[in-house]
Order: sequence, then structure tokens, then C-alpha cells
Amino acid sequence: MTTGGKRPQSGALRGTFVPWLYAIGSKIRQVGLREMTLDASVMALGVIDSGKLFKPPAACVNFDTTLWAEAVGCTVDRGDGLPTVESGGSADTNPGLVRGAERITTLLEAIGRIKGALINHQIVCAIPGPATLANHLGVPSPTSRMDQFIVGELLTEFVNILCENGIENILVLEGPDRDDEDLLPWIEGNHYSRIMKLTEHYALETTLLCPRATLTDLQTEAFDGFTYVAANAQRTVAASFENASKAITVNGFGTGNATIPEGVVELESGSYLLTTEWDLDPSHDFTDIQNDIATIQNFLEEVSG
Repeated sequence: MTTGGKRPQSGALRGTFVPWLYAIGSKIRQVGLREMTLDASVMALGVIDSGKLFKPPAACVNFDTTLWAEAVGCTVDRGDGLPTVESGGSADTNPGLVRGAERITTLLEAIGRIKGALINHQIVCAIPGPATLANHLGVPSPTSRMDQFIVGELLTEFVNILCENGIENILVLEGPDRDDEDLLPWIEGNHYSRIMKLTEHYALETTLLCPRATLTDLQTEAFDGFTYVAANAQRTVAASFENASKAITVNGFGTGNATIPEGVVELESGSYLLTTEWDLDPSHDFTDIQNDIATIQNFLEEVSG
């Protein structure tokens, strides 16, 4: 919500800096990421503490796409580091089982707690993009019609679950290992437009984060219905979207020496937002993060006059 308890309007994040800060919540709570995933109270408290400490305009309830993979039966390694989907892990791709999956019920409980605590934040939750979900499921290339159908049905269920539980912005994640070639079959299968049509029905925002996408003409057309699109930073600066707002990723965030990509100052003030290429792992220093946030916010204030 915005100040005064009103939910933000479409495009409300333009002109702001939105860092993705889910994992750092585990450091604030002095627990491992595994514990945040398995315990709704710990997940909620980590996100709430992070929101209160760093004060971003949007709070990311979850940035872990493996949570959704585990919900459909993939085997996930939740060791001491960032979780990974085990190759060759079994999967049950029945969309009807997702809502009752333990990881999803935990997530939904955390969402409810966070919404009540962070009323001045837009509440965001991540799902895997189609290329990333296909990778989690071990879908071979070239993709079959059945693979396309399964991925589409699962993504539809993911989106419906979040829309029905009060999320205000769905963050569609295509991992840093997914490139233009990986995205192509899912663009041709209209999976991105399917997500956009669903969220339009529920009147909530969408953010596509795909760091390796170069925003070819085909991609620009396919992604133009998202509220915000963040791809390769330089290509995002130069992109010619008719509808989507540019979400431009800053360099070196979390090091204490974050910098703004070239060309951003030439864009119309308030027409874009600044963000981060990915989530920060918990090793980053709190002071460095706060210094970078201050630097970027000062830049936005200067360009806005």
C-alpha cells in the first residue's frame, strides 16, 4: 500500500529504486535460507525486517524459483547456500496439486503476515518464467507440444494462486543462465502473453526480470505488455517499448560502489525505474547496501530536478 493505506496505482514504481532483497532477510534474522523457506513466520519476519531496514518501495516476499519447482515434485538441494534444483529429480506436473503443496501453503501464510505489516510497500512475489521453469523440469530442446502445455498450465496456476492471495506485483524470473535462445520457444508459444492476460484480468502489476535477454525486436514485442521489463541494462535503456516501463539494472549494487548505466540520464525523468540484476546473497554488508541505496536515490532526485 501507499501512505494512507491506499494500494499503489499501475506504474507506481516508476521514478523509484527497487532493489531485490529477499535473501538478505535471512542474515537479518540470523538464520539460513533453508529455515526461511520452511517456516512461514521466519520468512515473513525476514521480509518485514528487510523492508523496515532498507525501506524499498516494494517488498519481495519470495525470490526463490526452486520453491515452485519443489511444489511440482522436483528435488531441491537446500544446503547451506542458495537452493538448487537437482538434475534428474522427479516431478509431478499436475497443476491441481500446487495449492496444497507444503512450500506453497507456507508461502501464502507468509504473504498474509507481510501484507499486514508492510502497508506502505507494494507486495511482490516471484515465480519462474517459462524458460526457467522448463529448465527446472528438465524439458528437452526442441520442446514438444505436451511440454509447452504442461509449462503453460503450471504457470497459469502459479499466477492464479498469487493473484487470489493479494500479491500486487508478480515478478517473473528468467535466471541469469537463460539467454535469447532459451527464451525463444516460450515466446513463440505465447507464454509471456498468457501471464500478462491473466494478471490484467486481476488488475495487478507484473515485472519481467531476465538479465541475459538482449531485447530483440521479437522480445520487445512479446514483453511489451508487462508493467516493467528489466533485461540487459544497455539494451533496456535503448529499448522502444510502447507500453512497458523500463526497469534498468544498476551496476555493482551491494558493494558500496553502485553505478548508474550509461544513457540513463538521457531518459525522461520518472519514465523508468532502477532495480538490481538479481537478488543479493546474504554475504553482503548492510552498510554497503544502505550506501548504495542512498547513492541511487540521490541520483533519482537530481535527475527529477
